[in-house]
Amino acid sequence: MKHTPEEPIRRRILVPLSLTIVVLFSTFIFSTYHIRADQNLIDMRHNYEVTQAYIDVSQAQRETLLLNLISEISRDTQLRQAMITKDRDTLYQHSLPLFNKLFKAHGISHFYYYTPAARTLLRVHRPDECGDQMERITFLQAAHRQKFAYGLELGKFGMLSYRGVFPWKVEGTLIGYIELGIEVDYVLKQLQSIVKKDFLITINKDQLDRELWQRGRKQSSRSHNWDLFSDQVLAYQTLPDSSNLDTIKLLNLKSLVGEDEYSDIVIGQQVYRIKGFPLLNFSDQLIGGLYVMHNITQQTTSFKAFLVPIILVSASLCLVLFFFAYTVLGTMDQSLRVTRQRLKDEVDNVTLANRQLEEEIGQRRLAELKLQLLNQTLEERVAQRTVALEKVNRELQETQATILHQDKMACIGQLAAGIAHDINNPIGFVSHNLVTFERYLERLNQFFALQIGLIKSRGDNEMVAACMKGRQDFCIDKMLREMPVMLAECREGTTRISQTVQGLRNFSSKEIARRELTDLHQCIDSTLTIIRHELRSKIEVVRNYGEIPRICCFVGQMNQVFLNLFINATQAIAEQGKIDIKSWAEDKNIYIAISDNGCGISPDKLEHIFEPFFTTKEIGAGTGLGLSIVYDIVTRHKGSINVVSKPGEGTTFTLCLPIDLRAKPREPNAAPPFSANLIRSENGDHRG
Repeated sequence: MKHTPEEPIRRRILVPLSLTIVVLFSTFIFSTYHIRADQNLIDMRHNYEVTQAYIDVSQAQRETLLLNLISEISRDTQLRQAMITKDRDTLYQHSLPLFNKLFKAHGISHFYYYTPAARTLLRVHRPDECGDQMERITFLQAAHRQKFAYGLELGKFGMLSYRGVFPWKVEGTLIGYIELGIEVDYVLKQLQSIVKKDFLITINKDQLDRELWQRGRKQSSRSHNWDLFSDQVLAYQTLPDSSNLDTIKLLNLKSLVGEDEYSDIVIGQQVYRIKGFPLLNFSDQLIGGLYVMHNITQQTTSFKAFLVPIILVSASLCLVLFFFAYTVLGTMDQSLRVTRQRLKDEVDNVTLANRQLEEEIGQRRLAELKLQLLNQTLEERVAQRTVALEKVNRELQETQATILHQDKMACIGQLAAGIAHDINNPIGFVSHNLVTFERYLERLNQFFALQIGLIKSRGDNEMVAACMKGRQDFCIDKMLREMPVMLAECREGTTRISQTVQGLRNFSSKEIARRELTDLHQCIDSTLTIIRHELRSKIEVVRNYGEIPRICCFVGQMNQVFLNLFINATQAIAEQGKIDIKSWAEDKNIYIAISDNGCGISPDKLEHIFEPFFTTKEIGAGTGLGLSIVYDIVTRHKGSINVVSKPGEGTTFTLCLPIDLRAKPREPNAAPPFSANLIRSENGDHRG
């Protein structure tokens, strides 16, 4: 709701103030009611927890009581002798006074003797009934376990009782069973006298036979209203009379068994709060419910008596506050009218001053705009010159790095050529001498064979034995066997040295400043020969050469490309690993893929690896120029290089070089040619 400045403040404040007072008053009454209701609920939970605890304790006490009573009965020598001889008359004469005593003292309502064959020998409370087969759960449990069994059990006439069955043994021999029972009605009266609450017990109809239940209720002079509830019958109650059944009939007792479920009901002039517990028999089967009725008449009356004066006092305070505010706000209205006029005059003066300030601000903004345009033009010129200088500087750095690396490679080539020349001469001497030594060894074998033959054919036994002993002592046969092996190993060593020297000579051959037809497979093989010491037993090299033609290129530069890629692959493999080399021709291009299963390159560094001085290695382990030079050489040959890498799995560099149509195809010197496979990188481009 909008208000005008001229509207009286009394009206503007009293209306929301009145609504606020009403809301606060209502909230106070509502909160007070619910606080008291929550407290009643807490009290109810406490009372029912105490009741449940006492029920559990009293049940344990009844179990102990029945066990002690039955133990005392079993120690009676007269009863024991009568039980052994199956003398019902003696048992009855001695048990009847004991039963009357137990009934008065402890409420014992059932007293049985059973034979070991589970037949009823004597019902002390009904001596005329005997001989029937006993099939109650407590009895069957005691007979099965041969231990005392106790629990709540439902009889065939719908009577609930706590029963205890004890196997009666004499010197380890079973002579029968003793059973004592207490009616639930007696237990409820004890509970009522202690906890000062009323109780209801209901039994599910699916546990009862209607005719037997009604017959049992008539025999015990109890009410037998079968149709009071839809699926339960009211078995026991501690209410003073039965005139309240119509009121109880309106309740849905099963819904009160939950944790916080309860219901309030008015019976006569009394208000009861009913809470239910599940009623379980000896085998933990749900047979009904136990309902506690807590009389809350006094609590309800006292709460109403407390609430009425609270409402009256709160309403009086609200009226006093309203009239006080009405008076004070009237005085404030008069003062505000005078103050409002003064403020209006001052506002007019301030408005005039603001207009003058706005004109001055407009002029200053115009001057600032002109200055800003001038600064922007100057910044653009400076930025253009800075970009040009950075570009020139970057090109200069790349050129210097390339020249430096090429100079180093030239020095290495000259050194390698000198070393190859110096090694080649002594290797020739060694190889020639090994051939001559092998020929001399063959002649010595022939001489030794001739000598042994002559000695054996013309010499006596002593000379033959001495000769054979000397041959054995000087290990002549062993030396003759091992010398060919040693010569073969020496020849293999000289062959390897020759191959290494040839690889050095091929790799370090002086670059001619022109292109020539080159076999790329030969470049790869000579480069692998150079770095053989880096591979050794650490890295396995798999060559999958396809059918590719020779191309017109700078041989030394291509050797440098393969050398840098192989060195990077070996440094990426920490321990054992593998390098795969694949080559194929497709779409007038030659593709060479070099893959390793090393550490890989992270995606954030992958896009920078061809930049000069960028390296993924540790400080001092690399200059960051190798891949930059590789990229420069490949692009200078009008080709392209792509890389695909996954951290922890490896890296693949794929070279793509155009085919010189004047060259003839090269015969494959390895496994069958590979088909062209396209590898798609993470950003979607195709990789060979």
